Amino acid sequence: MTKSVVFDDDFMEDDEQEEEEQEEKDDDDDKKDEPPGGEKSTKIKASLAYVLLYELLLSPGKSIKPPPLPPGMEDEEQKKKKKKNQSDVMTTTLTSAEKLIVSKTGELKNQLARRLKKANAQTALEFVEKRLPEKVRKIVNDDPMSRFARVNAMKVKDVGVLVRELRERGFTFEEEDAHLGGGENERGNGCRYILFAKDCNRKKLSGMKMVKNGELILQGKSSCMPAHCLLVNEDERDGRDDMSAIFERIRQSDVIDACAAPGNKTTHLAALLDKKNNTYNRGGKVFAFEKDYRRAQRLLDTVDLYGCSKSVVVAKKNFLEVDVNDAKYRNVRSILLDPSCSGSGTVQNRGDALMEYALKDGYDDDDEDDDDDDNRSEKIKREEEEENEEEQTRKKRAMSLQKFQLEALSHAMRFPGVLRISYSTCSIYREENEDVVQKVIPLAKELGFELAKCLPKWPRRGFAEVLGTTEAAKVVRVNPFEGDDCEGFFVAVFQRKKETCEKIIAAFEKEEEEEKSKRRNKNKRDLESEVVVVPVLDTGNAKKKKKKNGGSKTPLFR
Repeated sequence: MTKSVVFDDDFMEDDEQEEEEQEEKDDDDDKKDEPPGGEKSTKIKASLAYVLLYELLLSPGKSIKPPPLPPGMEDEEQKKKKKKNQSDVMTTTLTSAEKLIVSKTGELKNQLARRLKKANAQTALEFVEKRLPEKVRKIVNDDPMSRFARVNAMKVKDVGVLVRELRERGFTFEEEDAHLGGGENERGNGCRYILFAKDCNRKKLSGMKMVKNGELILQGKSSCMPAHCLLVNEDERDGRDDMSAIFERIRQSDVIDACAAPGNKTTHLAALLDKKNNTYNRGGKVFAFEKDYRRAQRLLDTVDLYGCSKSVVVAKKNFLEVDVNDAKYRNVRSILLDPSCSGSGTVQNRGDALMEYALKDGYDDDDEDDDDDDNRSEKIKREEEEENEEEQTRKKRAMSLQKFQLEALSHAMRFPGVLRISYSTCSIYREENEDVVQKVIPLAKELGFELAKCLPKWPRRGFAEVLGTTEAAKVVRVNPFEGDDCEGFFVAVFQRKKETCEKIIAAFEKEEEEEKSKRRNKNKRDLESEVVVVPVLDTGNAKKKKKKNGGSKTPLFR
């Protein structure tokens, strides 16, 4: 299908070349797995194994079930499914790690069958849920989160029609959120938020036409916070307008989504930009960066589905490699940075993470008797060692992620015309949140930035022991394991001081006026240089006119 999305010059010029590079990368990965002797290693990271095991074998449509009937006893429907699955595997390019998981399918099925029987569980999902920690099981089963959605302002012109259809289909919901409001500001742009009841039929909702065609976007409440905090002036909503003129300019200018895929936040930004009242005629674009080829393709699909192709410029590029002084981004006044993170705030929605929780005790021999004191003591000791090892592994990974997060946030602050930056993660770890903010504050002060309070009505705030009471009160923390009715998240907003904002806006407006003046003068000169003098031949009629006009001469040139 031909995409109507606006492509940046940095995006792929040749899809086939990109695919070849990806294949070469996969081949290199395969070679890395081979030891000196030539035989492939069977070791992969535990975290990757959980993801692949879930996606390839346990995700919807691919769930491992008890061993199938022996050949000859299968019915026709089972044979068709088996044939289709074999066809899918043959036509799909697999990485070395994926091949390893698929090659162990038989062993995994046998292991699962034994564990299901011992746990008296009928399905893999039931088995996993029984072994989850109480705080996770409560969110997954006993008290699931409310379903949140936003009405796509890029496609829906009459929200009332959509709302009526939802009510007619039996859905119960609120049209205004206690913390994000209704989603519209006094300028009439933005998007509407809808909070569905916890007992809503989620499968029915997901299957509705308005969801499939992108009119209603099922986006988590936490995921809506970064764009909202970046472009919605809470003071303006509450009747205070100290920053009103600055926000007006921000909403009417360009914005960058630094790590954009899969695209929900990108399209949210596009909906919040003020296009109706744009007096500058140069703003309203979202520059969306994604360095990974496959994720960039997914970003394109999202942008196209949600009707944002005219507002979003997609670039397959690493944000850290973007030149902050490139003229292309001179009209950028805000940046949304939601970098790669551990995802520790979303484990309740990720099958691979739930598996890791459920199986963290390890694969013990099912026939081993652990009832005696010696075995029990040994098991406790082993569990403590494993927990310590897991904590060290977690911290090591979090610090590795923190390095990139700090680089990206520092890079965002160096764009000369940027007035406001939102930094967010779907993590609940302080290493990726408060620690990042605390470490970047010296640079922020040097460049004229300070923390701005976001979502003033949200109750949970940052860790005061890291940022101090005053600064911690300005950032937002969401923790589903402590009662918050949405995914774990963290949001901090940096804004240049009002005086600095005014100086930057004035400087860029002066530069714009000078450029406009240069263009007008150039056009005037070009017009004058294009004037053609047309000679007019003197004929006998001129003499007649001379007598008739009382002696006036007809010019030879006009």
